Order: sequence, then structure tokens, then C-alpha cells
Amino acid sequence: MKNRYLACPLAAATALALAGCGMLPGGGGTKTVDIWLMRDSVSEDFLNRFTEAYEEEHDGVELNVTIQDWTGIGKKVTDAIQGPGGPDVIEVGNTQVAQYADTEKLFDLTLESVRDLGSEDWLPGLAEPGSIGGSQYGIPWYAANRIVIYNKDLFADAGIDKPPATRAQWLADTEKLNSKGTQGIYLAGQDWYTLAGFIWDEGGELATDRGGQWTGALESAAARRGMAYYKELQSLGSGPKDADEQNPPQADVFAKGDVAQLIAAPSAVAAILKANPALKDKLGYFPIPGAKEGQPCAVFTGGSDLIIPENAPQRGAALDVVKALAGEKWQ
Repeated sequence: MKNRYLACPLAAATALALAGCGMLPGGGGTKTVDIWLMRDSVSEDFLNRFTEAYEEEHDGVELNVTIQDWTGIGKKVTDAIQGPGGPDVIEVGNTQVAQYADTEKLFDLTLESVRDLGSEDWLPGLAEPGSIGGSQYGIPWYAANRIVIYNKDLFADAGIDKPPATRAQWLADTEKLNSKGTQGIYLAGQDWYTLAGFIWDEGGELATDRGGQWTGALESAAARRGMAYYKELQSLGSGPKDADEQNPPQADVFAKGDVAQLIAAPSAVAAILKANPALKDKLGYFPIPGAKEGQPCAVFTGGSDLIIPENAPQRGAALDVVKALAGEKWQ
């Protein structure tokens, strides 16, 4: 889902505001809640603090968190929700909720009253992907929009003293960076997330709904303008034409230190610094310049929802974990 214009390009959106965790329904013994989270979604420190605090506040409950990789996760989640039972809580990409809901194996969280889950405070752009046919299957957890991450040392070496505010200046600066022997930008040939922003910014759409039938709209003049700008910018960066942002991992490419700019969500910073800690004080950030001077570009907002499978062995406890993870304290 897209969030066309955000006031603060570096801000991760808080999805919910809840009062805190409720008590678990009765029953003796220890309950183990199995949770699947995606790699790099949360820091190890956050996860340790959440687990310790949650288990202390919920006597008889243990959290078993498994970190999953995005590659191949679709089949893994589909198999899990159609299996005999578990996991209890799964983090999924917000645009993936519909495909899992289509299996009819997700717990309809509307039955638990989405008002109790904080729905009045959800941002519409984050809530809508989790709502299928009037039922809420995915609870918004977090989101972040794309920005430009740049190497301040390489900018300074090229004589660029401030980030560009217009598209024309962005192209000129990138060419200047290239002329100094560095790679001005890394932009893969098939980064649809970045391309979508340029298309929306020109007033185009990826597809349009015509009486319930979705039709591709990339042939429009506006969409073509967005694609033309993407092509011009991408040609300055020598990014592989048949690659996307994950293949090869663009954060690793940037971390080598000879690439001046990267378009990514802020979460890429952790991956960059993990690969090259020496870049810690050398990173700067600016919003993607828009087609209109003084306005940032439209962006594809990435984010995740939390779902509970119908077959979750600890569904009641899972619901309480979702409330906590998406609640005000831990947001």
C-alpha cells in the first residue's frame, strides 16, 4: 500500500495506541506462544526487553520467537496456517495479508472487536491491507517509507555541500559524483518499490479498478513519465538491470563504501552498519525529491501486519501478545 506524502520522511509510523495488555483467560500450567518475526524487523535488544517484560507481566506464559527470512516465506506461512497447528502469531508483509486470508485459514480478528485492538488510532493506509471483505485479518504493526541514504564523505569529496531538493539537481549531483570516480547511486533495474513512487508522483497508477476488474495502467502518459525518470536515474548508477533491491542485497553493495547514494527504507541502515561499522558517522539522509519543487516524492510505504492463524494452539494468548506488540508501550 502506498502513502503518497508523509510529513517526516525518516519517521516510522506508529500503527496503534493501546492501553496495555489484558489478563489471559484462566487455565493452569505454562503456555508457550510461538511467534514468527521477520529478520531485521526488530532489534535483538527490543526483542529481549519485550520478552522479559511480557513474561514477567504474564505469569505462566513463555514466548518462543523464531526469526524468519523473507526469501521463501510465502510458501512457509501458507504451509503453516494450513497445517495441524501453529505458530500462534506471524508477522507478514502488509501486502501479503490478502493471499493468506484467501486460504480461509486466518482468524478473523473482527470477532474480537477491532476497537479493542486500537483500530480508532490506525492510519488508514496501514489498516486497509489487513482488511479483506470487511473482516480484519491483519493488525498493523509498523511501517516506514523510503528515503535516500547517502555517504557524506563522498558528497564532500565531490564538492556537494547539501542534499538536492529538486529532481534536476539530484541528477546533476549524481553525475558529479560519477565524475569524481565514485558510483553516484545504486539503483537496481527492477526496484518496483522505488519505481511505483515515481509513477504515483507523476499522477499515474500501476493499475485501476474498472467496475471490479483491475486493469494495468502503465501505458498512461503519467506512468511513462515516472518510468522515464527512473530509467534516467538508474542509468547513472550501473545497477544490474535484471536485479532487484534484494538480489544482490543493496545494503551490502552500499556498505562497501564506494557508492554515494541508496534508496531504501530506514531499516537498511542497520544492515549497512552491520556490514561496515566504519560508516557509522558517514551516513546522511534526505527525502526523495519530487516532481514538484519543494515537495518530496510519493513513496511506497513498506510495513508488516500481525496475523493469527485459525489453527493457533494458543489463540487466546496470541491475541494478547498481538495487543502488546502493537500497543502504545511497545510502539
